[in-house]
Amino acid sequence: MFRRSPRRLALIAAALAAAFALPASGQVWEPGDPPRETAGARGIDTETDGLTVPDAPPDTTAAEAQTRAADPAPMDDASDFLCARAPEGKTSPVPAPFDGWLVRVCAPQGQALVPVLGEAWVAHGSADPVSILAMPPGAVPPPNAGAFDARYDIRFDAFEGGKMEGERLTRAAALIETASGGSKVPPYDAAWQLDAVSNVGGIRYNLFFYVKGERPDRIIACLDQCRQALYLDVLRGAEAKEVLGR
Repeated sequence: MFRRSPRRLALIAAALAAAFALPASGQVWEPGDPPRETAGARGIDTETDGLTVPDAPPDTTAAEAQTRAADPAPMDDASDFLCARAPEGKTSPVPAPFDGWLVRVCAPQGQALVPVLGEAWVAHGSADPVSILAMPPGAVPPPNAGAFDARYDIRFDAFEGGKMEGERLTRAAALIETASGGSKVPPYDAAWQLDAVSNVGGIRYNLFFYVKGERPDRIIACLDQCRQALYLDVLRGAEAKEVLGR
């Protein structure tokens, strides 16, 4: 499912783009689909980066997410898109400051992380919107029996995050330099890491936010210690509206 090439998007996109209509998704993917090749986009050279990504330190200031997601597309139960009726223990709060940068939603095929209202995540150098699914690529879904409800039973069990300093910051800098593939590295003031743990196989996503001012301009989403990764641009304003309107 994953194609390792420095000039193509690494196929974490098969997990990050959903088979359902999210507010920040246009074209969507089913598990097992072939890679989407994007002209001019550059993935991370997984043969040469050799980076070991540590788990993010817990953020003890974590608070319940308050940021509103974009209005959901029509679906069977749109009123619970923000997990308002999730049973106890079936959702975990996104810690600050990440709760101002993304929203956890409950969609028909499982929980996902999506941009906040007015923003879009796209594969770097493209207009391809991306969302981050709790259902990892190649994983076996939980048994669909009895009271199973994918909105709550395919989920993120835990979030841990913190600001990167020292050696961790050095690794984050090396990661975005590799992702840039020889192009100028975009400026940023700080790097933050959020770990999102799926209940499917205990898979841990490492999400790196490269913040300029108060908001991230770039994100790198990783699996398997960044041997599989996707480099994302964060669009806002007219650019985001144009992408989401396609």
